[in-house]
Amino acid sequence: MRDPRVVELGPADLDRIKPLLVDLFVAEQVHFPDHPQLGREEIEHNLGVPRRFEGENVFLAVADPAGVPIGFCWVVLFDPGTGLEGEVAELFVRPDHRGQGVGEALVRHAVGMFRDRGVTLGYVWTRVENQAAVRLYEGAGFEPSRQLVMTWYPV
Repeated sequence: MRDPRVVELGPADLDRIKPLLVDLFVAEQVHFPDHPQLGREEIEHNLGVPRRFEGENVFLAVADPAGVPIGFCWVVLFDPGTGLEGEVAELFVRPDHRGQGVGEALVRHAVGMFRDRGVTLGYVWTRVENQAAVRLYEGAGFEPSRQLVMTWYPV
């Protein structure tokens, strides 16, 4: 896809990316075996309209020529009292559209939003073994953090 067009979705449009969110959650949960593994139907039921994080939630999307979303980026902007921060909370491109610049366009748009809004710290989470995502984020200017992130799971 040459020069994918990124659009910001309004609240009425969020159901359009729900199938992509479900695909993302189904694909990613296997990488966290200590977390409950849910079936597709259970994820769809629990998801409803995408949950929202505290702060300003911005949903970006790229669609195919028929208008069907093929990728999305969920950006959260918030101020914890030390300046505006930004997070790429979720990013997903349908597997059949990967390698066509969709992810790059979405991340580039998110980083542009960070710059325009005066974000003082921007971050994204991914798994170390997801090298395609690591390269994508590094290409957009993200770099590995010096912080150690630890996870707690109930016994």
